[in-house]
Amino acid sequence: MAHAAGLSPREEPGSKAAHALEIIHAWRVENPAKDHSRRILHIIYWTPSDRKPAPEYRQRLTRTMTHIQAFYAREMKRLGFGPQTINLDFGDDQLLRIHLVRAPNRHANYKASDGEIIREECKLALRQDGIDIDRETILIFCNMSNWDPAKRIITQNSPYTAGGSQLKGCAWQVDSPILDPDLLGEKGFMVRDGQYGNISLGRYNSIFIGGVAHEMGHALGLPHNCERKDEHEIFGAALMGKGGHSYGEESRGEGKGAFLTLATGLRLTTHPLFSGTNQSREARGNTTITDIRIETGVPSATAMTVTGKVQLAPGAPPVYAVLAYCDPDGGGDYDATTATAIPDAGGTFTLCCDEIQLGKTASLRLIALYANGDATSHTGATSPYSFSYSVGKDGKPRLK
Repeated sequence: MAHAAGLSPREEPGSKAAHALEIIHAWRVENPAKDHSRRILHIIYWTPSDRKPAPEYRQRLTRTMTHIQAFYAREMKRLGFGPQTINLDFGDDQLLRIHLVRAPNRHANYKASDGEIIREECKLALRQDGIDIDRETILIFCNMSNWDPAKRIITQNSPYTAGGSQLKGCAWQVDSPILDPDLLGEKGFMVRDGQYGNISLGRYNSIFIGGVAHEMGHALGLPHNCERKDEHEIFGAALMGKGGHSYGEESRGEGKGAFLTLATGLRLTTHPLFSGTNQSREARGNTTITDIRIETGVPSATAMTVTGKVQLAPGAPPVYAVLAYCDPDGGGDYDATTATAIPDAGGTFTLCCDEIQLGKTASLRLIALYANGDATSHTGATSPYSFSYSVGKDGKPRLK
């Protein structure tokens, strides 16, 4: 299966990334940034009042986050955007600056659904350091795991979710004494996890370090999406799909690991934590997509071709990409495959959607990306441009 005029998954990203970057860079030259402040990811270690931080948490989390930073850089470079990645903040000792927040209550007073309570406690603490987390991207590691080294049993009751945009974001994660990328290759030492059962220490770290990378994506404004079959054969599983569980599995010879789809890379390239610029990041994108035409059975019997035109409001940041999410009913949006297009000088674009599930009713959603990092939707599950279709057992899509 090929995309973009017969290009393979290895060939497709480069040409689209180059065209998208041309649009972005031209706008930046014409609209120089007024805010030159440096955006960084603020990392917080939150611990209940009756718990000490897990051993060597700064060293382990430095290894964890630099491993994830390198993953994003490698994937963005592969996609043609250069080694863009999360901007981390290091101290003079070469370890991450981590804000230690001691909670007012004991561990027993908190549960997995208390993410907002924990965030508010962090907000009050960071305010003393002059940081307003309502305007920043933050990652909260919660010291809410329970590790029994004698029995090799680990459980956790931590919040584990995230959300955000180019303006702000928050991800909640769990720390544990066995969270360490140096252990990703371990296949022999087994642990019993309260959710995933009897798994290797390496598998545990694939799930939970992959979880950090995945939820960080949500904090940056990334929605779920699934790899296409041709991508899976070459690269493995999409990080923003099920790839959070296969992250690093290649180090154990158990699979190809995780990767970033082109749709994900296109979103990240203008996020201030990746782009290094705050240029007009608070401006709202404003466009109308007109002349939308959906042809089923083109270019093949089991595909759809979508054409349209982006019409910008005066002064709005330009649209540098249009994404299509083909999301079958059920399964949340984890199984939504994507198609990408870069509009031409007149705003016209063409998307080819040829990865659709048989026998399913589904939604086709269009998302426009703006040069300042904004988008018509940061969830992927909603869009003002949404169309229902069904796919028969013959594989042919039909608009509803």
